Amino acid sequence: MLDGIELEKMGIPAAVIFTEEFVPTARAMAEIGGIPSYNFAVVPHPIGSLTQEDLMERAKLAAPQVMELLLNRK
Repeated sequence: MLDGIELEKMGIPAAVIFTEEFVPTARAMAEIGGIPSYNFAVVPHPIGSLTQEDLMERAKLAAPQVMELLLNRK
């Protein structure tokens, strides 16, 4: 998260992806990073134990969110 925030502060578009379980942590990190309204993509948890096929499904869920974050920056 903090890398994404730092890139954004430098004017470089970034999209950060979290699993649902870490959304509270992501919000806290955004606050600490100085951009409390920083938006990020969210996918279902977990991802670490998934098969390649299941990971591809998570990527398909994340892709539209990432596009939205990168193309509709505020």
